[in-house]
Amino acid sequence: MSFNIVIADDHALVRAGLRELLLTLSNVNVVGEAGNGMEAIDMCQEKQPDIVILDIAMPKMRGLEAIKEIKRFSPDSRILIISMYDKQDYVREALKNGAKGYLLKEAAAEELKIAIQTLIEGEVYVSPALSKTIIAGWIRGEGNTFVKSHKGSELTERELMVVKLLCEGYTNRKVAETLHISTKTVETHRHRIMDKLNLDSFAGLVKYAVREGIVEV
Repeated sequence: MSFNIVIADDHALVRAGLRELLLTLSNVNVVGEAGNGMEAIDMCQEKQPDIVILDIAMPKMRGLEAIKEIKRFSPDSRILIISMYDKQDYVREALKNGAKGYLLKEAAAEELKIAIQTLIEGEVYVSPALSKTIIAGWIRGEGNTFVKSHKGSELTERELMVVKLLCEGYTNRKVAETLHISTKTVETHRHRIMDKLNLDSFAGLVKYAVREGIVEV
């Protein structure tokens, strides 16, 4: 039996490397590639892949938010997050949103093959390099929020998307068009975000987004 895979990563070289590795497996086919979160959702809706390899830090929509949308349009797809981030909140949120695996980009090629095979068998795979306490805490239901500021306030998924787009250089109008909301709503989100994070400048927001892995530099 053959399994279809979609690769979603905003770096063409990473996608090429993953594709070459997957070609060494006899039971998988790469049926599509995407360079951002929105493309990943559209690709999965069209292809209905068995497995989706999904990066976290991507333009337009982060992988963590894209998981829910992919599962909505392609519910049988099994999602494997591949990321450079080993933060506890990211692992918990990925699994909570419906991902079936979390692999660090620093992993060896052989580990990717093991992860793919694990998902094919219907099991959950988490990179051994990640602390066991991450999974133990998730099972106990601890730390269910994704992003918290140093003052303890949290951002919603929509607010995270607004932060990402703004810090990637989108204007309020472009953010509104991308998220299908009004410009006034974007402005409201922006003010609420700055207030939650206790920030008084856009530069501070960018620093926060980079530190939390919302955008890459």
